[in-house]
Amino acid sequence: MKPPELPANASRQDLRKAMLRLRLEMHRQELRHEGLQLLQPVIKARRFTQNLRQELHNSSAPLWLTGGALLLATLGARNQNWRRWIRIAAIVVPLLKRNTRSASASEPQP
Repeated sequence: MKPPELPANASRQDLRKAMLRLRLEMHRQELRHEGLQLLQPVIKARRFTQNLRQELHNSSAPLWLTGGALLLATLGARNQNWRRWIRIAAIVVPLLKRNTRSASASEPQP
């Protein structure tokens, strides 16, 4: 902020007012700076989640997530229905691959 324009013959009251305005502006800027410093972790977390969403949308992450879920379900199954899980994986994986290929083919090329 630039200092206020004061006439050469400004009174003491005008000088006090100008000084008070400068002090208030300085405090406002300090508060703004401290607020930004406090919000920095929140801003970083928001950017991280936005980037993560964008990466998940643009990559084959649904395929990996589904494969990981199927693997955990298979390893955690107590009743040992391996054939059923292999059959489900054999059906789901080609469908997911086809969906990720069609999604990447529909995106415009730069």
